[in-house]
Amino acid sequence: AVLTTAGLFTLGIVNNSYGDFLGLGLKTAGELSTENILLRNQLAELNERMDRYSEYLNSFAQSDNQLRSIVNLPKIDYETRQLGTGGASAESYEGLVSSEAGKLISASQTLLNKLDKEIEFQKGSYEAIYRQYENNKVVFSSIPAIKPMVGTYSYHGFGMRKDPFIGVLKRHEGVDIHNDVGTPVYATGDGVVEFSGPTGSGYGIALELNHGFGYKSWYAHLSKCVARSGERVKRGQLIAYSGNTGRSTGPHLHYEVIRNGDKMNPVEFFVDDVDYEKIRSQLVDNRK
Repeated sequence: AVLTTAGLFTLGIVNNSYGDFLGLGLKTAGELSTENILLRNQLAELNERMDRYSEYLNSFAQSDNQLRSIVNLPKIDYETRQLGTGGASAESYEGLVSSEAGKLISASQTLLNKLDKEIEFQKGSYEAIYRQYENNKVVFSSIPAIKPMVGTYSYHGFGMRKDPFIGVLKRHEGVDIHNDVGTPVYATGDGVVEFSGPTGSGYGIALELNHGFGYKSWYAHLSKCVARSGERVKRGQLIAYSGNTGRSTGPHLHYEVIRNGDKMNPVEFFVDDVDYEKIRSQLVDNRK
């Protein structure tokens, strides 16, 4: 049996040495060597491509942090990304392939594992950015940020000033906008009408909007309310008409902004002059 095995082994060597003259389908040493070289070259090229992909992901990480800043999310530093994207340990190929090929395969596997983790990490970050962006759209549209009415604004009327009726210093917690009775008054942000009608106080007919996120706006001395309590309104939507009701020295709108219960200077919330016609047309388009 030993002689038979030895004979077969010798026959196999002779067969391979002479180009598989017996037709056993065994590859010669030269063919195996060529095949190994091709495989090593392919592995090396694959590693180069994965290195490039890794560089692309690094550039995505930079863009990711820029997007995070835009939507008011904290940036992710390099160390945190590395902790979240560490690759799994590569398998050992010792004894199965040559030392050089084993190193190439292990390096490829390690880099591929790392790329998988980086892609998953980046995907999660982009999803968080999108969610924050959608939430921000709601917040930004709700903040009372436009002028409520066309007219002459007393920009320095917020704070302590002399009461026009009794002549003593009192705190004025809003801004007055002067125009004729019946001038349209618009919602300064998306919200829900919490109060609409006569106040029975010096404010006369008034309307209050709850914008959510801690913001409210107050419109007083109106001649007529258009929006009713419980109604949901959009920024730029007609909600009332200015008037001269209540404790008023002349036709005007008294406008306040409240944030988390504190009266704020409305002027600090005003953006550039508003094109009300453009806003109205957008509201009509959105309803179609």
